[in-house]
Amino acid sequence: MRIAIIGGGASGALTALHLARALPVGSAEIIVIEPAEEIGRGLAYSTDDPGHLLNVRAANMSAFADQPDHLFQWLQTKGPCAARPTPLCFIPRSMYGAYIADIARELTAAGGMRHVRERCVDLVETGNSVVLELEAGGIVVADVAILAIGNNGRPVLNGIPAVEPWAEDALKNLSADLPVLLIGTGLTMVDLALSLDGQGHRGKITALSPRGLLSQVHRNVKPIVVAAKDVPFGAELSKLSSWVRQLCTKVVNQGGDWRSAIDALRPHTQRLWRSMSLAQRQRFVRHVRAYWDVHRHRLAPEVQTQLTSLRAAGRLEIIAGRIVDAEQRKDAVTIRIVRRGRNETETCNFARLVDCTGPIHDPRQSTNPLIRSLLARGAARPDPLSIGLDIDEEYSLIDASSRRSNRVRAIGPLTRAAFWECIAIPDIRAQCGDLAELIARTPPSGARDIRTTAASASVSRQTSVSQAERSRQWH
Repeated sequence: MRIAIIGGGASGALTALHLARALPVGSAEIIVIEPAEEIGRGLAYSTDDPGHLLNVRAANMSAFADQPDHLFQWLQTKGPCAARPTPLCFIPRSMYGAYIADIARELTAAGGMRHVRERCVDLVETGNSVVLELEAGGIVVADVAILAIGNNGRPVLNGIPAVEPWAEDALKNLSADLPVLLIGTGLTMVDLALSLDGQGHRGKITALSPRGLLSQVHRNVKPIVVAAKDVPFGAELSKLSSWVRQLCTKVVNQGGDWRSAIDALRPHTQRLWRSMSLAQRQRFVRHVRAYWDVHRHRLAPEVQTQLTSLRAAGRLEIIAGRIVDAEQRKDAVTIRIVRRGRNETETCNFARLVDCTGPIHDPRQSTNPLIRSLLARGAARPDPLSIGLDIDEEYSLIDASSRRSNRVRAIGPLTRAAFWECIAIPDIRAQCGDLAELIARTPPSGARDIRTTAASASVSRQTSVSQAERSRQWH
């Protein structure tokens, strides 16, 4: 069985690792299609700033849930730690990227995975195979294709001249004393604020978002257990929100910490999400999500200490509000903002605006050529909330005619609409293990014939393919 994984970031690497564990040795060929030189880092773990820390402790970041010490042992033997690591520490994201890349290299060296350094721009499912079209002109023919595309591109801030946060020149050629506006107050904003401070920037940093919410901080708290029978699955959103608040209050009144209550919900969050109606999910995304995120995805204590210091010194200001308009001038950007709860506008000048609103969720706005091709042909469709692709509970792609794919699956952030909790490593590794078991238990039927499959795929795309093109390189 040939399995092609599209995307070689953390999601793709973990998928390959779990497949290699679940499938009998020699029974499958695992191919990761990723243009980057290294598998495992992706956008999230490509940063080289040591101040960009994980927001999950090392003890919970192992690649394998059944080997919770795997990362910690790697840190002790291979990790470039300046200080002695502990299971409760928050390591730099670059170090975690090195960890995933290292075990991916080991799998490749052992023959358990092959890396095709190309970009997949389209795929077509036929009766007995999946044909993946590569940007350089070749193809990969597989029995199963898994979409492990973590980020679908950047959103467009209409009329606002903001730079992308991870662009090489995002913070370059910036005078140390000039003011900077970071649009968004989430984890990306935190990283950019720390990067500015680390490179010696002394001008004022302003962070703006509609609610002005900043992630809460991690604390060492006593874990508690909430039984499934006590969770109001299927309740109205207002009742569910009230129940969560009451649970937090109860824990605090008993001498505990609200963080214990939120963490105790983790085993139940996907079931809670699936038990909601579409209308409830829409209300959650619109009204509750921002508050849930800042309590659920928390900051490392070291990071929170730095932010507190910046705010106390008047060098970082968090504003709740929105941008009315913006004008790029010769040496600055002039914007008008309205603060939350007010009507009057304020005019401000900034040397640079940085878009920290995070990756887009709506696949219809994706810049990824594969996602765009699948949607254009109706081989995939957005979910009703437009926060990901429409995926069933077994990770199978659903097309525009509501048909479930037999051979194309998705993992990680693309499955947000089906599972909600699917962006943190503990959730992604659980998905990868689950999907690997599904594939091992029910492999696709039908023999793969690359010549017949290529012809079928060509017809499916309804394109004119010359004989020369049909004899392209087979991977």
